[in-house]
Amino acid sequence: MIGNLFKKLSLTGLGVSVLMLAPVFGPGTASAASNVAINWNDVKQEIDGFGVSQAGWSDAIYDLQEPARSQIMDLLFRQDTGIGASILRGAIFPQFNPAPGQYNFNARPDQVWVMQQAKARGVNKLMATTWSPPAWMKTNNSTTNGGSLKSENYDEYAALMSKFIKEYKSQFNLDLYGVSVANEPNSMTFLTWDSSEWNSTNFQVFLKDYLKPEMINQGVQGTKVIVGESSWWSEDLVKDSLNDPASAERIDIVGGHNYPIPIINSTMPTEPFATAAAKGKKVWMTEVSDVDSYDPGIGSGLKFAKQIHNFMTKANVNAWLYWTGAIPGNNDEGLINVDKATSTYALTKRYYTFGSYSKYIRPGYVRIGATENPVSGVYTSAYKDPATGKITIVAVNDSDASAELNFVPSGFTLGKLTPYTTDSTLNMAQGRNVQASGGSLQTIIPAKSVVTYVGQNGSTADPAETQLNDPLNNWTKTFSHTSGLTLDSSNSIYFGGDTSRVKRSAGTTESFVYNVNNMTGFNATIYHASVWDGVAFYTSQDNVNWTRIAHVSTPGTYTGSNWYRKSYTPVPMLPTGTKYLKIELSGTDSWEKQVANVIITSTP
Repeated sequence: MIGNLFKKLSLTGLGVSVLMLAPVFGPGTASAASNVAINWNDVKQEIDGFGVSQAGWSDAIYDLQEPARSQIMDLLFRQDTGIGASILRGAIFPQFNPAPGQYNFNARPDQVWVMQQAKARGVNKLMATTWSPPAWMKTNNSTTNGGSLKSENYDEYAALMSKFIKEYKSQFNLDLYGVSVANEPNSMTFLTWDSSEWNSTNFQVFLKDYLKPEMINQGVQGTKVIVGESSWWSEDLVKDSLNDPASAERIDIVGGHNYPIPIINSTMPTEPFATAAAKGKKVWMTEVSDVDSYDPGIGSGLKFAKQIHNFMTKANVNAWLYWTGAIPGNNDEGLINVDKATSTYALTKRYYTFGSYSKYIRPGYVRIGATENPVSGVYTSAYKDPATGKITIVAVNDSDASAELNFVPSGFTLGKLTPYTTDSTLNMAQGRNVQASGGSLQTIIPAKSVVTYVGQNGSTADPAETQLNDPLNNWTKTFSHTSGLTLDSSNSIYFGGDTSRVKRSAGTTESFVYNVNNMTGFNATIYHASVWDGVAFYTSQDNVNWTRIAHVSTPGTYTGSNWYRKSYTPVPMLPTGTKYLKIELSGTDSWEKQVANVIITSTP
């Protein structure tokens, strides 16, 4: 038996090996796919959207030279060529109302431009939050370091919020979907950025006695009001307002952030806002990021993908927003990092894992019942569009091993799913359709990845493709092979009775090639003795120029005497026009990996 040894497993097929704890199976045992039940009729919350903020950071995009700034807007907000963020959060700035009776809603042209450009790309949920009322309205006569709105200025602040909605429409043709009374009202007084403190009574009085009548007076009562947005996940400051019918009437959405509580540096549990839910209010998670680190890689991407999963499935939120879409510098506060001096930008893996939700789960979808944690380290959630019958399933695999899942539809039929994979090397890469068989759809989730599956209720499986099945009993079905390969017929008892397998005769890099027109996929059965790496796949149109193909393998199934059987398949779709497949074996131990069978699919 193999002990708990650290081994290298190449899951991407792009030359990146991940150090992992190899899965160990006892003699006679086998890895089995875990079922994920998808219940069409088990309807959960409605999805309002996934969004980003540019509040205070619209200039991070606006100040860039073209084409960079338009490219970033496309990347963030277009659904076809970007990730389709459907909510944009801006700000109600203190400089909009610099003195009593004075208003200047064009004080931040950068925000106007970003909102207009987002709207042009299909965003219809524009919201704005106030970090601080103007200094002249506050107890500390400053927009920073806390302070609170003076009671004698409640009416002026209600007028500012209402006029902002009205003037953004009349001056800039921007319809505000919602406005938020305060950002992080439980902020500490030492904050150097704009902030204002509110308690539960402040909210209750302001909502019912000031904001509600002023919005009616200005004719903007159709704009939704968001309240809360505490820096940590809590509705405590809003409960009194929710339990008062007069103030609750002016609340449409209860918001909250997901930062750690200061001093103890611990986040609150991801739980529903029970009072808001009881009162029939929507709940949005409106801000989160990592402010003290820089990780543009898959580690950060998976962290926030899991957060989205938890907020969808545990807190039942209707919307989830990242702090910023684009921000200057090397930090984890944005999905995109920009350099204003050079008008360049870099995409993070957070961008793609966030997009694994935002691009494929659109406003108006509803979450439906799905097995949420089918296997350790793997998290799944499902969503449907009641109007069209589209379905989206998101699987997050934060473990160091691939996971086999069976999606089992209940209350609907599903013939196929199209996967889009993000891992350390792939970015929402489209893969081959997963076909239904026997009422379920079996797939493999690569280690450290997020895979989104998109399908249609009532769909049928794709037409059967042509298959070349090579048991490798001889070389007649291959196109060519290097001289260091041989066929091994020994010890078939350890290989499921297989009496012929390809192996190397020395510790050199060797390969064999197939020539099949219009290849669409492959499946290679390979036996390993203790070592998982040293397998690569390449495709070509001309047998000269080769493209390495990212692949995933099933967890090893023990077959006897240190041997494990694995099945290898490609993750992305094979390049159009593929005619050649090369299977490459490498490593110092010539005997420890043997290819038992290869199946190649193609279209006529």
